[in-house]
Amino acid sequence: MADSNVNSSEQVRLMTWAVPRSVSTAFTKLMSYVSEDSTVLFEPYINAHWFGPERLQDATHRATVAALKEEADRRITYTGGSDVSDFTFGFVKEQLEAPHTGKKLVFCKDMAFTVVDKLEFLPKDYRHLFLIRHPLKVFASWKKLYQSLTPHEFELDKVVPVLFPPGFFFREVVELLEHVREVHDPKAIIIDADDLLSDPKGILSALFKEVGLPFDEKCLQWEAGESAAGQWLASNLLPKGNEVWGFYRRAMGSSSFGKPRALPDRSSLPGDVLRCTDASMSYYNKMYAQRLTGKLYAHL
Repeated sequence: MADSNVNSSEQVRLMTWAVPRSVSTAFTKLMSYVSEDSTVLFEPYINAHWFGPERLQDATHRATVAALKEEADRRITYTGGSDVSDFTFGFVKEQLEAPHTGKKLVFCKDMAFTVVDKLEFLPKDYRHLFLIRHPLKVFASWKKLYQSLTPHEFELDKVVPVLFPPGFFFREVVELLEHVREVHDPKAIIIDADDLLSDPKGILSALFKEVGLPFDEKCLQWEAGESAAGQWLASNLLPKGNEVWGFYRRAMGSSSFGKPRALPDRSSLPGDVLRCTDASMSYYNKMYAQRLTGKLYAHL
């Protein structure tokens, strides 16, 4: 039961900005179990950017969004969660800055590319975490996911910009990091997903110390299934998207972090994945060099 006497100065607020396919949904599940007194917001800026009333209004985007929503509505009826029509950028900022009285942790996971042109809607008084992963893994997995949505052949770097941003996610996450460190959180944290998978205890204990959360090894195991997600503040497209396309199926079925897979062989990957990777490596390397490592805290 939540402690209504939790002082706002004791409340930890953590924004996590991810690149796609970086175990960010599994990480969100883990954070759901860190404290019984927590609020978890899941991808509110994505909903505003892709589906809300302020979304980009070009014809291709309208057609893509309409087709996705029609398919989801045709295959499943779900009445939980907030309607996507609520998700203006101002609404998201208000939800994040709400007092969330009695909560020891307020956690939000989202994608950096959704706010690089909407920086005035970033919330105040949050610590910021950036979750990255090697571009070869990101784009190989992202293309596989996209392929599940369409029977047609396509190239990632020719997908409409609203779905696949011009900086291929990595340029945008660096731009957001630089802004956040200048304006909001000079000590914004970077974690590489494969470091997290390889050494969850070391990485999480370091992260929790940095943001002021108590670390308990029990958080390295969590309940499989979607019960935690049912408590998240999210739009009604979250369960629909997972049910219809399995966007989060693996993460929802998880109960711990698995070991990271080896980098895929470049010779086995299509040209668009390689082009996106090569365009993104300088941004990734810049952030990787500044990442948090558990080794720094091994003696504590």
